[in-house]
Amino acid sequence: MCSSDLWRRETIADAGGWQHDTLTEDLDLSYRAQLKGWKFVFLPDLIAPAEVPVEMNSFKSQQHRWAKGSIQTCRKLLPRILRSDLPLHVKAEAFFHLSANFNYPLMCVLSVLMAPSMVIRYNMGWYEMLLIDVPLFFAATASVANFYVVCQRELHDDWMTRIKYLPFLMSIGIGLTVNNTKAVLEALFNKESEFARTPKYRIEATADEWIGKKYRQSFLIQPMIELALGLYFTATVFYALANGIYGTLPFLVLFQIGFLYTGLLSIVQQYAGDNVVLEPATEE
Repeated sequence: MCSSDLWRRETIADAGGWQHDTLTEDLDLSYRAQLKGWKFVFLPDLIAPAEVPVEMNSFKSQQHRWAKGSIQTCRKLLPRILRSDLPLHVKAEAFFHLSANFNYPLMCVLSVLMAPSMVIRYNMGWYEMLLIDVPLFFAATASVANFYVVCQRELHDDWMTRIKYLPFLMSIGIGLTVNNTKAVLEALFNKESEFARTPKYRIEATADEWIGKKYRQSFLIQPMIELALGLYFTATVFYALANGIYGTLPFLVLFQIGFLYTGLLSIVQQYAGDNVVLEPATEE
């Protein structure tokens, strides 16, 4: 299932209509409507069935579009929001919502600097490492973990049994770092791109398969970068084990699994199944 919107025609017209200068036109319109004073009603029990991405490259395409579009909307509307007469807490929420994807370039920098920082801090001693690493680990993971836990609690009665998947979900989020960093930079430097629709494979039941319903894809360098980062973190994990730096292992393993999983799966699934083309992967 996914979220869905039901709009009044007069709301769309009053907010300035649909505009095509961002890849997330629904996000753009929603903020403009709220700036005009319109209110939205959230109906949590109303289910909108939809087909979610079933393979990694489709998932990356969707996440790239959302990340780029949110930064485009941020550049377009955030100054206007901050200058408006909206309450301070609303402005703060809009700021964190629209700027959230800036975390990905910072995570790229963190990924590259992780191993050198570990080598530099090797002789610091346990007390100093615990004083730095443990607070950083919880600061980086607690808010994300809380977000997923609250979502599962709202959606499922058996949410407690689903918490075991939380580390893997966090790893996948980390694995999207290269993909979404590229999206953020494209938005910041005004690189034009087509609206790349998320590939659909008519997966309507558990038994349905996407193999043999492949979209035409060009060779991508991005999975190779992700795979290289995964191997980089594998070496870092071995270094931590060899030198008894056990406090950093949970953090390192999240990065290692995330990059290896997204990179390898992208490469494998890019060439999986029959070379059958359903339809173009982009549309105006």
